[in-house]
Amino acid sequence: MPYPFSRGLFLLGPPISVPHDASADDLERFRRELEETLNRMTIEADEAVLRAGP
Repeated sequence: MPYPFSRGLFLLGPPISVPHDASADDLERFRRELEETLNRMTIEADEAVLRAGP
């Protein structure tokens, strides 16, 4: 929970739509895509916070 009046950062990634009839291979591909997107966004958020400074 952030302190009152503290700054925050909120990022949104692209939507990932998974069909209800996706095969196991498709699900694995979507899982990898989600993991890669989350990793990229974590790096982007970390860099943005470092640039902003205290």
